[in-house]
Amino acid sequence: MRTLRRVLQRRRPDEGFTLIELVMAVSILGIITVALTGVVLEYLKVSTSTRTRLTESTDQQFISAYWQQDVSSLGRRSFAPANVADPVPVSASVFVGGGSPGNCGAGVGAVVVAFSWTDFTVNAANPDDAWNSTLQEAAWVRRGPTELVRVRCSGGTAGAPIRVARNLDGAPTVTCVPSCTPGGTLPRTVSMQFNVRDTSEPTADTHYVTTVTADRRQG
Repeated sequence: MRTLRRVLQRRRPDEGFTLIELVMAVSILGIITVALTGVVLEYLKVSTSTRTRLTESTDQQFISAYWQQDVSSLGRRSFAPANVADPVPVSASVFVGGGSPGNCGAGVGAVVVAFSWTDFTVNAANPDDAWNSTLQEAAWVRRGPTELVRVRCSGGTAGAPIRVARNLDGAPTVTCVPSCTPGGTLPRTVSMQFNVRDTSEPTADTHYVTTVTADRRQG
């Protein structure tokens, strides 16, 4: 009977863990947790930064696309048959800070710059009146502290504003070559420098400074 009891006692499985085993398990678990926490935090940081950069780059792409379109179109002309040297003179077509002929965009916000042009009427009944088409304008307007919108006007009638940037950081700066002065020579190129910064980015100084430049297409 005693021999059978000893055999059963030897075959009985161990119950629970020893103190040393518990200490080792907790230590290993702590090491794994620290490593995993670092990986997760780094992933969240990179994910936020990537999302911020994508948001800011979207503003830059919209601004670049519309800027090229408007600058290449500028050139407000009127036919003057008495002027033999320049039968189709160009009138002022770039207005930094607003004040365009149709006052385009003034009712939306602070106008950064406005462009005006007239389109050449193809197959016009009277070629002398080919440039006497409806006045076309496009204004770039700050609406609120961070929004930049584009307003398209035709014949003094404004269309719905199109938001081209939602993360504007400060007022853009417009420069022309040779000059933006309305009474001066029509500029060959027009540039705008602007900053965009996604406010969800925790770092205050992480913003993109971008300059877009476009050439005038009309001669």
